[in-house]
Amino acid sequence: MPKSKSAKTPIDSNFSSPKYWFTHFNLWLLKRIASLSSERRQKLGNFLGRLMFKLASKRRRIATKNIELCFPKLTPTETEQRVRANMMATGQGLVETASCWFSDLSEQRANTKLIGKNNLDNALEAGKGVLLLGFHMTSLEIGGCLLGHHYDLSAMYKPNKNPLFDKAMEEGRLIHLEQLLDRDNLRGTIKALRKNKIVWYATDQNYGGKTRVFVPFFGIQTATITATTKLAKMTGATVVPFTQKRLDKADHYELEFHSPFSPFPSESESNPEVKDATMINQFLEDYLVKNPVDYMWLHQRFRTRPEGEAPIY
Repeated sequence: MPKSKSAKTPIDSNFSSPKYWFTHFNLWLLKRIASLSSERRQKLGNFLGRLMFKLASKRRRIATKNIELCFPKLTPTETEQRVRANMMATGQGLVETASCWFSDLSEQRANTKLIGKNNLDNALEAGKGVLLLGFHMTSLEIGGCLLGHHYDLSAMYKPNKNPLFDKAMEEGRLIHLEQLLDRDNLRGTIKALRKNKIVWYATDQNYGGKTRVFVPFFGIQTATITATTKLAKMTGATVVPFTQKRLDKADHYELEFHSPFSPFPSESESNPEVKDATMINQFLEDYLVKNPVDYMWLHQRFRTRPEGEAPIY
């Protein structure tokens, strides 16, 4: 069921067992990070990124492989530079998460610019809800939380397996968002859209399962979930692509609402889900060609392969 701000309870209420002590320590660290000045947080994010590049060898290899596949014209030196930059951006994202969960983001909100706001406003005027199509950028967490201070925003998410961490994540996000929807809660998502709500939703990770098709992403057949088409068809919701960008100056951001996909679902008589998924992947590809550093290249985007293909990782 959707969570709401009124459902908040202290995160320490039922988690005194020793198995949660390390999680408590990590949450304490996040609180400390959130209390730092913007300059210190930025420096810490860069430090964490450099540390990750040196120590997180598995993630570094995944990011390197992804960038080699998607940008084959880069030299080995250029690829390494891009991986380093991506790790730095990932470090910034970790620090931003602390701010999202343990502050009201007042400083960041004052330095946030909204672009293409008319695209979202016009979609809301249609009265059938908005599927705000997000993507897994390193600034994903703060982008959604900042947006929640401009619009009543619902967000689909994947619950964490650690119940204490999951509780902290939910409560932190609900400082800024109207509600959270478990990604498996299709009924709740449909209900929100039929109430003309904005629902943030991302399709660009490899969830496996049967509700996906293989369509090109940087020329690679990529498993892409098809629920966007189904939700839009069932509710009539407008699908508006949404991106966020971390600017060079600490705590400065741009949130952009792009032109809605239209027609969506596509009018293809055969395989509309394939056509829609191709449209989504092409949008993301075009965006990443211009903004290549901030994507979560550390994830195994190409893990699931078409039958008969060799593994990539």
